[in-house]
Amino acid sequence: MSDAVQINRRRFLGGAALLGGFSPLALQMAATSANAQANSYRALVCLYLDGGLDHYHTLIPCDQTNYAAIVAQRSGINMPQLSALTPVTTRTSQGGRQVAFHPVLTQTKNLYDQGKLAVVYGHGNLDAPVTRADLETGRAKLPWAVGSHNDGNAAIHTFGLEGARYGWGGLAMDSLQASNPDTMFASIGIGNLNNAFSDGRLVRMIKADTRGRATNISGLEGPLFGSSVASAELDAILRRADMTNALDKDYLEVNQRVMSSYRRLGEAFAATQSLAPIPTDTTLPNYAVAWRDNDVAAALRTVVRCIASRATLNVNRQVFFINMRNFDTHGNMANDLEKRNFLRLDAALGYFYAALTSMGLENNVTLFTTSEFGRSLKSNGDGTDHGWGGVSFVMGGAVKGGDIYGNLVDVNPAGPGFLATNGPPISIPTIANQQYCATLASWLGVPDAILPTIFPNLNRFASTKLGFL
Repeated sequence: MSDAVQINRRRFLGGAALLGGFSPLALQMAATSANAQANSYRALVCLYLDGGLDHYHTLIPCDQTNYAAIVAQRSGINMPQLSALTPVTTRTSQGGRQVAFHPVLTQTKNLYDQGKLAVVYGHGNLDAPVTRADLETGRAKLPWAVGSHNDGNAAIHTFGLEGARYGWGGLAMDSLQASNPDTMFASIGIGNLNNAFSDGRLVRMIKADTRGRATNISGLEGPLFGSSVASAELDAILRRADMTNALDKDYLEVNQRVMSSYRRLGEAFAATQSLAPIPTDTTLPNYAVAWRDNDVAAALRTVVRCIASRATLNVNRQVFFINMRNFDTHGNMANDLEKRNFLRLDAALGYFYAALTSMGLENNVTLFTTSEFGRSLKSNGDGTDHGWGGVSFVMGGAVKGGDIYGNLVDVNPAGPGFLATNGPPISIPTIANQQYCATLASWLGVPDAILPTIFPNLNRFASTKLGFL
């Protein structure tokens, strides 16, 4: 039996206890026997909340003054009652301001309370530090296309303009090639993808689906255009050994390597078919949304299977990318978040951390969320429009969790924390996306000297790392 599918029940139950009773039935976990490799392995998992996460509905202001202010700003949106909110504790002074996780985010809060999840608050697309006064007096300009989905996506994943080819995840893996005996599996994207985060100049993303299958050359694994003969012939062409032209030979060698690598990935998935199954207990709360139809949990299961196969794939450093859609909540916001997205996100985070703990790899893998922007302070009826500064989560055993990195501000559209452009007030970031992401890249192992080449405006900020890792 492969070491990837050995079960360590005691470690899983320990991880379940950590999450306050999260214990889906029949969850089998792997524990690797390669302890030396486990100690050196590191991976980042980027979970992109596509559309623009509404940070004020995720972390709800809950001191008396600011709760009253957010309710006043959000007429038409059903907010949880103040009595239903439990303020988080922080090591960082927030001037008496308090926030609470939305009550649906129970596993997320448990992870925070256990010190395994940190909140990065008020980060966004910034070219340099800026204040409201700077913007209103013309001493500074808004970064390019604030509030644009495509540009916001680029601003946190590539730090270039829309259409940029290289993402910071891929560039980080470029700089860490010496850590990976085989770079083919350094960057893996899972599910429906359209993002440059994972591609570097040298490292390219390999795609897998949520059922644990390599997808880039899936046509070679079965009938091509309905014919098994066609796929066999294509396979034979790519394996020809009689090529004399140097360009032809190089082309064939590249394709042969890709084919071989995808077969290796397929073999790794075949060896982990029973690993970390999604719960099938239909009595679990919100089973259909949180488990049966949860593509995020399914994608994270594929990540778990890849990580369990790290020795087979010959990697010590990896980045993963998952796209979670439907956060563009212009309308019906409370219902969409509370009854769909928050249920899926919360279950997936709890599941993934329990899996990592069971494998003994909770300190070796860090999951972080991104979103192109936060959303506007004031409602537009029953939703919110595009904003600027927002919030993200960082989860893992190496995370200095149980704290908020960044400053909570008073909910006051006339105050220094907000800017009114041509629409409702939006939060002005106090942390740059580049500071946030450079902290993650540094933990992965990117040398300090390389960070400014990946994050071009990083040295414009007093602190290049935020301290949550």
